[in-house]
Amino acid sequence: MINKRKEQVIQKAHELFIEKGYHATSIQDILNHSRISKGSFYNYFPSKGDLFKAVFTSIHDQLEEGRNGLLIGQDPSDIDIFAKQVQLVMKINKKNKLLQLVEDALVSNDPDLITFIKKTKFTLLTWVHERFLHIFSEDKKPYLLDGAIIFTGILQHMLQINSAMNEVITSQQIINYCTTLIQTIVEDVSEKGIQLISPDHVGKLLPVAEFTDFFNNDLSFATVSLKKIIDKSFAADDPSLSNALKLLYFIQEEIMNNKEPREFLIESALLSLKMCPQFNETKEFAHYQTVLSAML
Repeated sequence: MINKRKEQVIQKAHELFIEKGYHATSIQDILNHSRISKGSFYNYFPSKGDLFKAVFTSIHDQLEEGRNGLLIGQDPSDIDIFAKQVQLVMKINKKNKLLQLVEDALVSNDPDLITFIKKTKFTLLTWVHERFLHIFSEDKKPYLLDGAIIFTGILQHMLQINSAMNEVITSQQIINYCTTLIQTIVEDVSEKGIQLISPDHVGKLLPVAEFTDFFNNDLSFATVSLKKIIDKSFAADDPSLSNALKLLYFIQEEIMNNKEPREFLIESALLSLKMCPQFNETKEFAHYQTVLSAML
C-alpha cells in the first residue's frame, strides 16, 4: 500500500512538472494534486529535489524498458533497430519535456539535485556508445567514443534547429540522416586512423552510473544465433516454429525487463525448448544454455 501511494505521488508530481515546470510547482501543489498530507509526503521524500529524482528515474525506467523491448528477438548489430530505439527515446523525451525539466532543475539552489543532474548528463551518450560497440565491427572500437559524441551532438542540434523551424522535417528523417552520416564518419576516420578521445578515457568520461541499460551482450547474441537455427529447423507454416520463438523471446524479455527475473518461468520455458529435437543438440543451443545458466 505504501509503495502504491508513493508511486501515485511520483505520477501526480510528474504531471505537475510537465504542466507547470519544476520550479513553478510547489509542494502544496503536489499535496493537493496527490491528495496526501504533508506528513505523508515527507515520509516518502525528504525534499522536492528527491521527488524530482524519483520522477526522473521513472522516466528513465520507461525509456530502458522500451529500448530493451525493441531488441527482443532482434540482432543487436542491426542499425535499423538502433534507429527505432533512438526514435523511441526522442518520443518519450518530448512527451515528458525531459530536457526542459532538467534545465529547470539545474538552476535550483539544491546542490544535491544539481549533482544528480550532472551525473545523468551523459546518460544518452553512454547508451549510444554502448550500442555502437554492438553495431560496428571490432576494428572500429577505437573510434566509437568520438563517434558517439559526434552522433549525439549532431542529433540534438538537428532536433533543436528543426524545432526552431516549426518542425519542417520529421524526427525519423533526422534520425535516419544521422545514422547514415555516422556510418560514413566512422568508416572514414577508422580508415585514416583519426582519433581525438581515446577509449581509455571511457571510464572517466562515461562512468558506470545508476542509469545504464541492462543490455547483456552474450545473451543477446546467443539468442540471435539460436533464432537463426530455429528458423532453419522448421517449415515457415509449422506451428512449432512460432511456439519455439515465443519461448525464446519470453526468456529474453523476462531477463531484460525485470530486475528480479522469475527463474522458475525461465527454467520452464527452457525445458520446453529442450523438448525440440530439431535444434536441441546444436552448438548454438548448447552455447545459449551456458550463457543462460551463468545469469541465473
